[in-house]
Amino acid sequence: MNTASIWEWFSEHGVAILGILFVSALAYWLLGMITRSLSKRIQQMDNEEDSELDKRTETIFRVVRSTGIVLIVSTAVLMVLTELGVAVTPVLASVGFVGLALGLGAQTLVGDIISGLFILIENQYTVGDSVEINGIAGNVEEMNLRTTMVRDLYGTRHIIPNGEIRVVSNKSHDWSRAVVEVGITYDADVDAAAETLNEIGRQMMEDTAVAPLLLEPPAVTGIEGLDDWAVRLRIMAKTLPGGQWAVERHLRRQIRLVLAKKGIDIAFPRQDVMVLPSAE
Repeated sequence: MNTASIWEWFSEHGVAILGILFVSALAYWLLGMITRSLSKRIQQMDNEEDSELDKRTETIFRVVRSTGIVLIVSTAVLMVLTELGVAVTPVLASVGFVGLALGLGAQTLVGDIISGLFILIENQYTVGDSVEINGIAGNVEEMNLRTTMVRDLYGTRHIIPNGEIRVVSNKSHDWSRAVVEVGITYDADVDAAAETLNEIGRQMMEDTAVAPLLLEPPAVTGIEGLDDWAVRLRIMAKTLPGGQWAVERHLRRQIRLVLAKKGIDIAFPRQDVMVLPSAE
């Protein structure tokens, strides 16, 4: 191939390929800029940091960005292949949407995408929510139309196809609840213990460290069980989404300190051993 032929090919196809790459890069940049700008404006509408609107907006625009990138890249690749002389029409005909929909793999893919759409439309969960999906508990780290990524307590990242999600337990949607149970001995004064728990709840409403997390004053529900070694009491508090764990840790600490200070014994399993006198 001589120089004239190379220049002729470049003038006919090379310039077009460079134009395709330039337009694709420009579309990628515009997609990122527009989605970030719209996301920021929508999140500023409620003047509240890390609100439900913020998380939902971030989730939706992440999906929009990832879907847009896939469309831009796939379109650019097909156009470049056409300019290179590759016949893409037979390829598309052989793996077209109709053919793909008939394949088991494509059916699974379509099912995942449809499930992802319903998750977004119904607002089942968003990025940052604490959830349990298919027995996997953790925080939603990322999601798109096909998969949901959940990071568990130990840092393991689980990738779950949306089409396989059957039950979602969202522990941080709208509000959460902190629940702490404490067992006291049968010899302890139950009424005094319940009043002490109520006192701890009242003090929490004045504690600047945990009061912002509480939506309602903690309440003692009463005796929830008569166990082998303990009378079980329960205290509950309605909290901000995801705030239940900090409230529960604070409650346990105060319960341990205040009950010990007032001489109310917390029950623990024990075993009584009876020594019989010798027959001699």
